[in-house]
Amino acid sequence: MKRLLLSAILIAANACFGSAPGMAQEKSMIEDVKARGVLRVGVKNDAPYLGFVDEKGQYDGFEIDLARDLARRLGVQIEFTPVKASNRVQLLQQKRIDMIFATLSHYRKRDDVIDYSISYLYTPQTLLVKKDSGIKSMADMAGRRIGVDGASGAVKKIPIAQPKAIVQTFQNWPDAFFALQQGTVDAVATDNLILAGLRAAAPNPEDYVLVGNGGFYSGGYYGIGLRENDSDSRDTINFLLQDQWLDGTWQKAFDKWLGKDSKLKLTIADFDNFEMRLWDE
Repeated sequence: MKRLLLSAILIAANACFGSAPGMAQEKSMIEDVKARGVLRVGVKNDAPYLGFVDEKGQYDGFEIDLARDLARRLGVQIEFTPVKASNRVQLLQQKRIDMIFATLSHYRKRDDVIDYSISYLYTPQTLLVKKDSGIKSMADMAGRRIGVDGASGAVKKIPIAQPKAIVQTFQNWPDAFFALQQGTVDAVATDNLILAGLRAAAPNPEDYVLVGNGGFYSGGYYGIGLRENDSDSRDTINFLLQDQWLDGTWQKAFDKWLGKDSKLKLTIADFDNFEMRLWDE
């Protein structure tokens, strides 16, 4: 009787932990990708120099180049899916994409439902204003209108940094910038990199300025969003990101889209002297 009872307990325990004979284990994202032969990546199509669609209808930008290189290192093809701040997490959870490579800042609330890679960029958050606005700091925004993407973290951060500012939400960053061009808002607030891209794409970029330290209201690290509880895939992506940093792939993409070879002419100093976290062998 004791032996029968013990056997029943062991069978129940094995079932609970997914180790009972015949029980299929869920494949990791990386296993699925290699079996499929395609890495499906959620990217931005409206963030100039980061992730956007060029005049030929092709995806391009800093994040796009790095994503393509990840697929190359995995030995698979790549498929891009445009995502927005409002739907990217849901698409990942529904397994319609394998990862989010789309200006995804690391927040604790998000980390409750998805996992993150190590950071591949840090970007301060500030204001983009018209050159003749007289706005030089967040203090100057009291009683003035700030345009933001309605699904972005700026919606919550701006009232903390300047409670007297008037926050106006839009469907995306280009719409918010158009409102600035038309004078229906006094500033656009988000990551300095996104703002620099919007400015560079404007007909007259010199009409707009990024507010310096006085406009900084926060900052964030960009990471790749991955499905929850898939440590094997997360480790693989982390190692590949570190390889990109070590062999110069990251620097090449930075120079091309953000740095010395780009229209933005930004430097690592503009990103708080970002360095990727590297692990010893």
